[in-house]
Amino acid sequence: MSQRNDSADLARAVMELIDRGHRQLSRRLDLTRIQVLGTVAAREPVRPAAIAAELGLTASATSRHIAALERAGQVVAEPDPSDSRTFLVRQTDEGRAEIATTIEAGAAVFSEVIADWPDRDVTTALELVTRLNQAWAERGGTVTSPPGTGPRWRRTRHVRESEEEQ
Repeated sequence: MSQRNDSADLARAVMELIDRGHRQLSRRLDLTRIQVLGTVAAREPVRPAAIAAELGLTASATSRHIAALERAGQVVAEPDPSDSRTFLVRQTDEGRAEIATTIEAGAAVFSEVIADWPDRDVTTALELVTRLNQAWAERGGTVTSPPGTGPRWRRTRHVRESEEEQ
C-alpha cells in the first residue's frame, strides 16, 4: 500500500477516534467550554481575542463561553492595564479543579477502552500519539482544510472571500 493511502487510512482512523471520543464526552460536558478553560489555564492572563484566535472561535462565541465560565466561578475577568478596550481572563481554583476533573474523567474512559490491551501496545500508542502531537505542533497550526470543508462558519467565510476576490 502506498504512503498516500496509508496517510488517508490513518486520517480516517484518527477522525473516527476523535468523533467517538467527542460523542462520548460531549454528553457530559461542553468540550468547547473546556477548551476555552484550558486555553486560559495555559496562557493566563489572556485576552479574549487570543482565545478566539487559538481555538478558531468567533468573538461572540468566545464571549459566551467566558461569561458562562465566569458565572460558574471558573474564571475571572479583570481590566487589561495595557488596553482599556479589553480585559484579561484568569483561571480560578474552581477552574483548576474543573480541568483536573475533566482530565480524570477522560483518563477513566480511555483506560476502560484500552483495558485489555497488552502493555507494549499501550506504550506504542503513547509514543505514536506523542509523535503525532509533536509533528502537529511543529506545523504551527498551519494545517489547512480544502475549500468547502471545516466548520460551517469557516466554509461560509471562504465562500464570501472567494466571491470578493473575483
